[in-house]
Amino acid sequence: MSNKVYFFLILFLLSSATVCAVGIGQYSREKLILFQPGLEKKYTFYLYDAPHIRGNVLGELAQYTTVIDADPDGGARNIDLVIKLPDYLEPGIHSLTISATESISGETGSAGAYTSVETHIKVFALYPGKHPDFNEVVANDLNTGEKSVLGLSVTNNGEETVTGASGKITIYDVNNLTVAILNADTKSIGPFETQSLNTVLDAAMYNLTPGKYRAVGTVTYDGLELNYTKESTFIVGSMNLNIVDSTPDIYVNATNKYYMTIESDWAANIDNVYATIRMPDGETVKTPNIDLIKPEQGRKAAGQLEAYLETKGLEVGTYNLDVTLYYKGNTDTKKVKVNIIEGEAPKIDKPKTGINSTTVLIIISVILAIFVAVYFLVIRKGKVNSSTSNSPGNDKSFSDKDIKPPSL
Repeated sequence: MSNKVYFFLILFLLSSATVCAVGIGQYSREKLILFQPGLEKKYTFYLYDAPHIRGNVLGELAQYTTVIDADPDGGARNIDLVIKLPDYLEPGIHSLTISATESISGETGSAGAYTSVETHIKVFALYPGKHPDFNEVVANDLNTGEKSVLGLSVTNNGEETVTGASGKITIYDVNNLTVAILNADTKSIGPFETQSLNTVLDAAMYNLTPGKYRAVGTVTYDGLELNYTKESTFIVGSMNLNIVDSTPDIYVNATNKYYMTIESDWAANIDNVYATIRMPDGETVKTPNIDLIKPEQGRKAAGQLEAYLETKGLEVGTYNLDVTLYYKGNTDTKKVKVNIIEGEAPKIDKPKTGINSTTVLIIISVILAIFVAVYFLVIRKGKVNSSTSNSPGNDKSFSDKDIKPPSL
């Protein structure tokens, strides 16, 4: 690479290093304001991470906002925004954008690249009358034989209170067959208020088998019905494990690292899962224990078991391994196919099964603790008792005649 190329590369890196990432933070967590005529609100923002930053406001509410900035185009600092709302806004959401922008040079009128970041405050003006909005169906995973609370989330975005909001949830299986129809409870919903209209799904009552289901909800209010539905999916789980994937090929006359991916639709975590693998030569290999953590609603818990399989003396071919899964006091035995093939196996460091140094230190510490305890509780106590029993105060045959002067 020529010196000229090096020069331009260094120049590019130096110029790139001068570009700063600008940041903006809000002290208040309030992001949504309920409109009130003439309402005045003050917010403080923090601008940072650049030597020259300009704060600005954009959007339809900018005309109602005053920026108080003691050092425009200065460095890190606080700025205040005062929002004074008008007497009327159209019903719905109105947005105010607060931006922080910086330039490479920071010089007024200079050309160059800019970085910018934005945050937002929204103002919501209520609709006249009653205006319920159906937000979502909340349906959590459950297990066979269990009960679960399902809910319809509804927000009243109107100026008048909804006196009676209720709903219905229909449960469908994977074949789109109706398996249950549930009526949600009835509640009143005030202006700008959100309520959950709940019901209970009893998996035992409706004989729900393991699998995936859909919950489709409808909402009625004060004798009227919303003309749209919402839906959610959930899983009815059972205490079982499945092997959904495994290492297809291992090498002959080698130590092979072997994986099995296991999955469960149980609606909770399953701790201390392990497996034993019976090899074609009769040897049994145990995997380390793992915990299956359910990631989130609507998804199955999964994990990966691993083991080291020895194939010395075995013949090339396809085998069905007997794999026994152990979990929560249960066992499941499954057949898993594996191919033993010719070739050179990847080099692996098989963990040592002997006692490691940490275990040795723990054992030594325990032995020393036991020795110290025995010494102080038994040996020293015995010595003290012995010396006490031989003392003059405890020997009835002792007399002044037994006291002899020291030898000279």
